Amino acid sequence: MNNTLLVLTDFSDNAWSGICYAAFLAKRFQWKLHILHTYTPPTNLTFEKHAGEDVGQRQRDECEDKMRTLAASLTDLNSALAVTTACMLGEVADTVLQLLQENSYAFVLMGTAGAGGLKKRTLGSNTLALIKRSPIGVIAVPEHLEQPKLDKLGLLTNFKDNERTLLQSVTDRMPSKLDLLLMHVTEKDIAAAPEKIEAMIAAIAKQLKLDNITYAEKNAVYRLDYYMPVPGAIDWLIDKEGVDLLIVCYNRKSFFTRFLSRDLPKFISNNLLIPTYFRSESFL
Repeated sequence: MNNTLLVLTDFSDNAWSGICYAAFLAKRFQWKLHILHTYTPPTNLTFEKHAGEDVGQRQRDECEDKMRTLAASLTDLNSALAVTTACMLGEVADTVLQLLQENSYAFVLMGTAGAGGLKKRTLGSNTLALIKRSPIGVIAVPEHLEQPKLDKLGLLTNFKDNERTLLQSVTDRMPSKLDLLLMHVTEKDIAAAPEKIEAMIAAIAKQLKLDNITYAEKNAVYRLDYYMPVPGAIDWLIDKEGVDLLIVCYNRKSFFTRFLSRDLPKFISNNLLIPTYFRSESFL
């Protein structure tokens, strides 16, 4: 199993939050970091080049300068980190997917945008594209994450067999003693059957080595006097149970995707409370 994190940056504050979280993981699991920045030529590149200015070279030089500054800041944060960097011409999703074909990484990790305007739309859409197409898991990190920890995993569950494979794709790469919370969101006050919960816990305990496995559920409510949709119910469980890393299976037909996919980039960018691991069901 490769011990390198592929960490994406656009040199923004939210990207730095992702890099700091990656440094936290690298220190805990003795991982290496490969920091990647991708860029595309400006739309007026041809005109300016004819005018006698090599805009492409200037753009590359600016990206390299920013990357050197970033690497120096990362060294100040932790001088023991093993870090490599690259600035590559191309669209984010396509470039990352090409790298994943050529190299082996533990995870792809990126900070999610919270700022308005173009940055938000670009990073949000790239996050969604990677979640859908990446053969390995993508960890999205909210901006301004304070004091990262990793003691309790939270698995969004609808009691499907492939959720154990999803969970294992995390625990195989994080050889550490971790607790697990199974998180289930209900509707219309219909609680999950106790035998279904017990069977899921027993199957996970048999397959994976985890310190402690617990279960919690929350009912989504859509009344005028009290409105807590599925994302709000998930946030409530995260806060109440102290989850440190949320694990989500991306599937167009899944229960959670029906609620989140209509505005998933906005949900990830604006409402993510904690680092969240996404993996497409296509690769489980």
